[in-house]
Amino acid sequence: MRKVVSLVLLTFVLSYDFSYGNPVSNEEILKRLEVLEKRVKELERENRELKRLLQERENPVVFRKRTKEIKIGGRILFRFSQAQDIREGEKTIFGDPGNGFTVRKARLNVKGKLNDGIGYKIQVRADRGNSVQLWDAFVKYSVPNVPMSLKFGQFKLPVSMSYLKSGTKLSLPERPAAVNKIAPVWRDVGVALTYKPFERTKVTAGIFNGEGWTSSKNYNKDKNYLYTLSFDSVPVDNEDFSLRFRVGGVLGTDSEQKGYKKEYKLSSVKRHLIDIETSMKVKPYNLFLTAGYLYDDPTDVKDQSGKEVSFGNVRGYYLQVDYGLLRFPKLHLVGRYSYVDPNTDRDDSKDADYTTLGFYYLINGWQAAVRTSYTWANERHGKELNNNLFTTEFQLLF
Repeated sequence: MRKVVSLVLLTFVLSYDFSYGNPVSNEEILKRLEVLEKRVKELERENRELKRLLQERENPVVFRKRTKEIKIGGRILFRFSQAQDIREGEKTIFGDPGNGFTVRKARLNVKGKLNDGIGYKIQVRADRGNSVQLWDAFVKYSVPNVPMSLKFGQFKLPVSMSYLKSGTKLSLPERPAAVNKIAPVWRDVGVALTYKPFERTKVTAGIFNGEGWTSSKNYNKDKNYLYTLSFDSVPVDNEDFSLRFRVGGVLGTDSEQKGYKKEYKLSSVKRHLIDIETSMKVKPYNLFLTAGYLYDDPTDVKDQSGKEVSFGNVRGYYLQVDYGLLRFPKLHLVGRYSYVDPNTDRDDSKDADYTTLGFYYLINGWQAAVRTSYTWANERHGKELNNNLFTTEFQLLF
């Protein structure tokens, strides 16, 4: 078709020039041919666009739109743990099933974008040899021309700065005990709205079931919810220094069996939690400091039989130092102190503080890294049991 049109147009042009007796050179003919070819291509593009518009008019409802961008990735984390006095069937202070080697984390995720405003993530895990579980499943919508986004599905609760930090970039094998035992960490099902009034400041509000991630349980059978609100800001960030602080609050019923609730065999509590965390980085010296304080005043505390029990306040804090060697920037030395009192009204038998020293080495950034640490566990249980723990692990991202 293109050739026929080109020949017809060329004949017309040539005949028009020769009718006046004007000779046409070969160069002039080639130039006119190029012009005609460009015009034909433009007409073909216009024709395709007209066909597309006609098809959309005939079928105004688009039932499915293909993903614009999709990425498949994952994480494997091999760990070796050695506790001093662990007994058969018991777990280490980090929850590993005894001494020796384990696949601490085995995860696979899929991320995609339908367009610039809509993205999603699905992640499954099979940590420590457990059965495969759905870990993340959410959609995120960014409002056009407004610094606001909406996330709904199953994802991390927007509470602790330490917990929201990706596990792939942790300085030590585990997060601080104060965060693990007090914050309503792990995943839950709900919706969260984030607004950024300034470039480095954001406010996030969320509502969740308060029952943890997907399982066989009936969702929200108690008809209670868990509400979160947080403020996160980086007031200073330049070539030499950066400062970040975050304040978060949690209110509502938490039925997830984790942390101090699991320790005291509680079925549910009504949270009144406040979390204050900060980080500071002195860039010329590769020095990174983080600290946090968590306080909870739970009410409506119920045990596993559904009976209400008297319970005190819960509090804890941590301080961590991360130093990257100037001559060996891939090697970082890390120290951390963490204290937690899971019930101020009872005796101190479950109070504990952990002092950890270790390092991590970035073989190929965080894609391939090694972490090693030794933790001195000062527990008040009164038993002749030494829970000091040595841990080393290798991380591979793909």
